[in-house]
Amino acid sequence: MRFKTHYLGLPVADRDALVERAGTTRGTMNQVVYAGKQIELGLADCLVTLCPGLTLDDMPLTERAKQQRATRASGTPA
Repeated sequence: MRFKTHYLGLPVADRDALVERAGTTRGTMNQVVYAGKQIELGLADCLVTLCPGLTLDDMPLTERAKQQRATRASGTPA
């Protein structure tokens, strides 16, 4: 499931709670969901933790976040 689908399926109160727990803003989430904004690995990790069933594959990662993720998965230092 894509993050956008998950987020839009939440009631507004749950969206607000997710935003607060993730340490971001509703404006940022709106940009991610409606404008296709990509996110860094830290926020993506947080959202994956807070949204059971989602993985990093479901997140719109920046190129830098994708590189960081690949480095993390390889287990070798950059």
